[in-house]
Parts: sequence; structure tokens; C-alpha cells
Amino acid sequence: MNRLYASMALSVFSLCAHALDPGEESWEGAPSAHFDYLVYAVTWQPTFCLLKPTIAGCNKPNNIFYTHGIWAYFNSTAQSANRHPSSCIQSAGCGQTESACELSNAVQEQVQADQHFSKIVTESPDSLMKHEWKKHGTCYGTSQTRYFEDFVKLRSAVNYNSDFNQFQGKSLDMDTLKKLFPPNASFRCASQGGKQYLYEVFFLIDRQGQPYTEDQKLQIGEKCQAREIHIPVASRLAPRSE
Repeated sequence: MNRLYASMALSVFSLCAHALDPGEESWEGAPSAHFDYLVYAVTWQPTFCLLKPTIAGCNKPNNIFYTHGIWAYFNSTAQSANRHPSSCIQSAGCGQTESACELSNAVQEQVQADQHFSKIVTESPDSLMKHEWKKHGTCYGTSQTRYFEDFVKLRSAVNYNSDFNQFQGKSLDMDTLKKLFPPNASFRCASQGGKQYLYEVFFLIDRQGQPYTEDQKLQIGEKCQAREIHIPVASRLAPRSE
């Protein structure tokens, strides 16, 4: 990433930045392929299905981290710990146009035919793919096909201690959770019924999928609080009503 260009880009697009989640700044219409690092985002499927039980695949969820997407990010500042471009222009996947394009149906069909891709995303990922491409993939700097191929290629960035398995269906504190994941991981929790659940994990990486550790402040979505964090398992979720 050209840091000087990034700084200039942020100045140019500062009027487009707006707060979403607390501390979040989204530069809509920023130029593609300019960022400091990438976030490989994964969702703990049992928590997702606990929150949204009627979504496709949640009648029989798996105890797995499904790939949510790969997102371009700028380094955090003292004021903001969630800074990213979105719906970028001049994207290689949009023919260098001055607007963010939709995902091609042909590309979507081609990617979904790959069994390696299908294993790491949720069931019926059509809407997810369309959303991820337009908001994040346009900022990635590659073709549409390459963006989704990297879901598979960079999946090795999802790295954690196998001891995580023993906490499934149980709870742990934040310090213990951090020890199970590498230093380049950030966490998002979700609250329901007075309980706090692990929802997503974000792995900070470079273009090659190697750990990026320069941003120690990243916080996307709800921050995990200093109390019990529950790790639900699919076998203990309430059955979906038909």
C-alpha cells in the first residue's frame, strides 16, 4: 500500500466518510486497490443461526467458522478503530468504471461450482456474494473471479489453537479467548437474552495472507465485553420451527 496515496485519498474522500457502527468510517466511492491491509472475516455459524434461525442452512448448522468476506482496511487512528473503503470506483472487476458494479451472474455461477469454495461459505451464498463483491470486492483491486478465488486461497489465514474445540458449548473469558488465536486476530461478539456470544473473528493479513500486526486497535461491530463469552454449538440450538 502506498501510504502517502492513502493519506491523500482519505483527505479527498473525507466528505464521503460517515459513521456507521461506533468508531466506524466508511469511504464510499474511494479508488480501488488502495488500503493498508486486509481483513479475512469469518463467522461462527452457530451464533449466526442463534441470531437468525430462519436463514438458509440454519435448520442444520455446522460447528464451523464460515468465510464472511475479505475486506480492505485502513489503519486505525486515535479517533476511529474501524476505517475502510467501500463500493469503490476504478475497480479492475468493473472495467475501471467510475462506479461500483454488480457481481456478474456468470462469475457467481462459476465460483459456486467450486467445491472448495462451497465448503467454506454458508448455504445459498448468492446474496452474500453479491453484497461482498459490491461493497468490498470492488475495493480489492482484482477481477471478480480472483476476489472469490482468494476466499479459498487465503483461508489458511484462519488459524487458531485446537484447544478452541474444548470450549464449544461452554464459555470463557476474553483473556482465554485471545490466547487461542494469533496476535493478528480481532473479535466481534453478539448479545442475546442477556448473554454474550462469540460472533465473528477477523484476521488481519497482507495481500499474500501473511499476518498484519501494525493495527492493534481494530474493532468491527460489537466489542466483546469483560464477562463470559459463550461459544454455542449447533447440537444445542433450539430446533427451527417449520
